[in-house]
Amino acid sequence: MQNMKSKESGFTLVEMLVATALFGLLVGLVFQLFISSFSVQRNTLSIQESANQISFVAEYMERALRQARKESANPAACLTGAGRGWNYEVSAANDSITFLDRDNLCRKFSFDPVGQQIFEEVSTDNQAAHFTGAEPLTPGTMAVTGFRIEQRGADEQDSEQPRVTLVIEAEATEADAKVRVQTTISQRTFDVVQIP
Repeated sequence: MQNMKSKESGFTLVEMLVATALFGLLVGLVFQLFISSFSVQRNTLSIQESANQISFVAEYMERALRQARKESANPAACLTGAGRGWNYEVSAANDSITFLDRDNLCRKFSFDPVGQQIFEEVSTDNQAAHFTGAEPLTPGTMAVTGFRIEQRGADEQDSEQPRVTLVIEAEATEADAKVRVQTTISQRTFDVVQIP
């Protein structure tokens, strides 16, 4: 009798199980990498959107503060706490600033820590007593977690040009995106005129 060996080749059951397990592991790793990159991209876009929103608010405030006018009324009508000859009035808690804008209207930016929003109030004239309702500057999708204002050179008696530093810390309410913006604003006009 002839020794008949089968010349058929193929995979054994064990080889097929190992190959299937390796293929499943590889697909699982690729899928996990895809999910991770999607999550990173979503978080990056959220941070970028948050930064854009807060930058817009900071630029809006910066433009208004840069064009602030010196309080010239006697007694002071807008800067009732700082007085005549000042450019800005910052609250004792450093969370609001009042000034006369370029149109000679009394304007105020303030922070509400409970509602976590920055608000703007504009008077109908140059008097702080005539403020209209406060309007939010920050969108409802952002929670402002910190807002601080520091001023230097606001008094005409010092030798410094008036400047204000704003620090805004915020986070998106629907994503894990925290943003901190800090900017220093100096007056557009020189602070050399003394009011008689």
